[in-house]
Amino acid sequence: GELSADLRFTASSALNQVRWPEIRQAAAELLPAPMGRDATPLPPVADLLKMRGDVARGGMVFLRQETACGQCHMIGDQGKDFGPALSEIGAKLGKDAIYEAILDPSSGISFDYEAWEIETHAGDEFYGIVVDETADEVTIKDAQAIATKIAVKDIARRRKATSSIMPAGLQMTMSTQDLVDLVEYLASLKAEKPSN
Repeated sequence: GELSADLRFTASSALNQVRWPEIRQAAAELLPAPMGRDATPLPPVADLLKMRGDVARGGMVFLRQETACGQCHMIGDQGKDFGPALSEIGAKLGKDAIYEAILDPSSGISFDYEAWEIETHAGDEFYGIVVDETADEVTIKDAQAIATKIAVKDIARRRKATSSIMPAGLQMTMSTQDLVDLVEYLASLKAEKPSN
């Protein structure tokens, strides 16, 4: 219980693949692997990386309502402009880092996508990403991609959230193969090379 929350996934991934069975068993009890759909434990990331994914199926998983990826992220002109755009994510992150971003979203929050909680003197509460800030005004965008301007003089309390705005547990909306397909799709998203 002394390990901080942001290290639990990394420790679980590392300890659940060691060669010593007694350590693997203890790790599985203390730091269980993330659960997939139907409360089935996911294989360690090292095993997921060995599985074959289907890019086309992964694109469908991205757009599924229950997976909700497109509710916050844009790929090209599809999706919502709330979280980081993913059109070239495959050029920026390896598959292992993409798995970690999905399975443990708070482990590496992208710069400028930190969540903020703002409460006004009138008692109104806002939660989202600060997209613009001046000496007089703060603009915060919520998960529906709606931007709200708040006068600085009206802010009673402002606090940066410690966890990602991307909810943990999204893998529970997918089968293991869905997750592998999704990561295969995201890893395929790279900048188009200019033609000569």
